Amino acid sequence: MTPRQGPRGAANPEQNRRALAGKLSRRDCPRSSVLILYALSAVLLLGFLAETVARRRDAKRWPRPGREVDAGGHGLHARVFGDGERVIVFEADEGAWSTHWGRLPEELGKVATAVVYDRAGLGWSESGPPPRDTETLARELHHLLQQIVPGRPLILVGHGTGGGILRTYAHRYPFETSALVMVDPDHEGFSDLLRREQVPLPATPSNLIGLSTLLARFGLLRLLSARQSPNAHLPLPAPKIAALDALELNPRVRRAAAAEMDCAADNALYLSKLADAAELPMRVLVATETLAEAEAPQGYPCDAYNRHWVEQSESFLELSKRAKRLIVEGSSHQLQLERPDIVLEAILEIIDEVEQLEALRAAEDSEGS
Repeated sequence: MTPRQGPRGAANPEQNRRALAGKLSRRDCPRSSVLILYALSAVLLLGFLAETVARRRDAKRWPRPGREVDAGGHGLHARVFGDGERVIVFEADEGAWSTHWGRLPEELGKVATAVVYDRAGLGWSESGPPPRDTETLARELHHLLQQIVPGRPLILVGHGTGGGILRTYAHRYPFETSALVMVDPDHEGFSDLLRREQVPLPATPSNLIGLSTLLARFGLLRLLSARQSPNAHLPLPAPKIAALDALELNPRVRRAAAAEMDCAADNALYLSKLADAAELPMRVLVATETLAEAEAPQGYPCDAYNRHWVEQSESFLELSKRAKRLIVEGSSHQLQLERPDIVLEAILEIIDEVEQLEALRAAEDSEGS
């Protein structure tokens, strides 16, 4: 029998204590993991319940300002201003909706019929089926307009990626489209231009938006955004800023934005193959500082990005013999909010051009008969 063994080879007291401590630690580890899991589940549940209550409060505080129109199985929120002969349709940028047009629709409602709406899942609209590409969005817009302003020729005004949606609309429904006004539009060849110039893309990946959607479900995104409004830089009244902040926290809105982003490559390919009407009156308004330094990653070459943005915009002039481009110095991508006077002037100018063309065609038809 060795000095470290007791009777019949049993371990000494020190070995017993070690063995007992090992057993306890093995038992405590699973128990600790379960406790952590329970605590995390409780926090997530409380966050989910708090977020549900907060969204109900937001819905009461900022109710839908317009009406809901069926778009083939889901409702789209739309507002109509005025009852003039001309119909002006506003299409918002990627991830944006009717609020992002400011007072422009109301101002145009004084001389025309202005229609502004929210795409499926955005703003106050219900979610729509995939894919959320330009063809789907143009088709849903057509369905909506057939119920609001059926059979009336349209002047289409699009901001950013909204310009691509309206180009698709004009291609699919040429006899319903009188003119097109694009406000700082995205060009389908811009990403390739940046790659050739070795300028990285500053866009937010859709998977990050997916992560933020998950955080929004459990109230974590609301908690992270509590200190400062992400829309404080927009030149809008405080109530509209607050409504934007609330709606952007809704997982429905974030899913819709991510779904549209996922179609960006397919949309670019589709638009590159469009043969637009060569005689369609068109205005292209281009910002010289579309990407502000405050919105870009630290150290990002904003100057190069903005310079190429303006250069690429010249390609829009190839879409129509009646296209004209106006470069707006010092404006950011939110041109429609920063310089609504310029956008309004461009729309009024295009209305005059459409009326002149219609008068000319009527005179030609009269002479022919």
